[in-house]
Amino acid sequence: MKQSIILFLLLIWVASVPAYPVKKDTKLILDQLLKLEELLTTLNEKVSTITDETAAMSKRVQVIEDKVTAITKNQADTRENKENVLLSLQFLKEEINELKNSINKINDRLMSMPTVNPGPTSEVPPSGDASENQDTSIQAAENMYYTAYSDYIKKNYQLAVEGFKQFLKKYPQNGLADNALYWIGECYYAQKMFQEAVSTFSELIDKYGDGDKIPDAILKKGYSLIEMGKQSEGIAVLKELISRYPLSEEASLAQQRIKEISE
Repeated sequence: MKQSIILFLLLIWVASVPAYPVKKDTKLILDQLLKLEELLTTLNEKVSTITDETAAMSKRVQVIEDKVTAITKNQADTRENKENVLLSLQFLKEEINELKNSINKINDRLMSMPTVNPGPTSEVPPSGDASENQDTSIQAAENMYYTAYSDYIKKNYQLAVEGFKQFLKKYPQNGLADNALYWIGECYYAQKMFQEAVSTFSELIDKYGDGDKIPDAILKKGYSLIEMGKQSEGIAVLKELISRYPLSEEASLAQQRIKEISE
């Protein structure tokens, strides 16, 4: 099936980056594709009367597959290409979300159809209610996060900052909290608000010392200090990154930046 091919290609991409852990943003793409595969499987079992809509979605899946194939064929170790790959994955994530929402709407329509032999009505156990509420809360948190994330991709930085701050206020214990804080720092950095960026990245480093965004935060903190004219402080931060995460992609970028400054 096409969705299986997509998953296979993405797994190849992840495996092609040696020695680096899969970060939450990338893992979410894989998780969403797994959910997408499950939803499509359910639809294939239930649907026989909405062929036009499923055909349209199949074309969209083909487009996503083509994009993933292009990404996997254009892996490179240069800073520019790595950033292009990341940006492509971010746009791909938005398309996956839109496709998943379309499938969910179709699934809701199918679930609302009358059944041939309805069973006896019974109350749902409290544990089921609790589980459903939890799933709804998780989905709401992810939707809020990706709305802000989408604003960041579209360079609507002020909206993105507001969205991520609302997410952190409402879901401070969510697993994406450190990512949200990181993207706030990136929004400030993109707007050349380097002091605010330094403060945000420092907060992230202090609060989430074992998070997967720490190397990125240290790197961008160093960059921000250099942009502020504090080269010695910025280089010291970059050297700390190299010392703590010597095999990371971020350490490689830090070494490159130090070399550029020294030349």
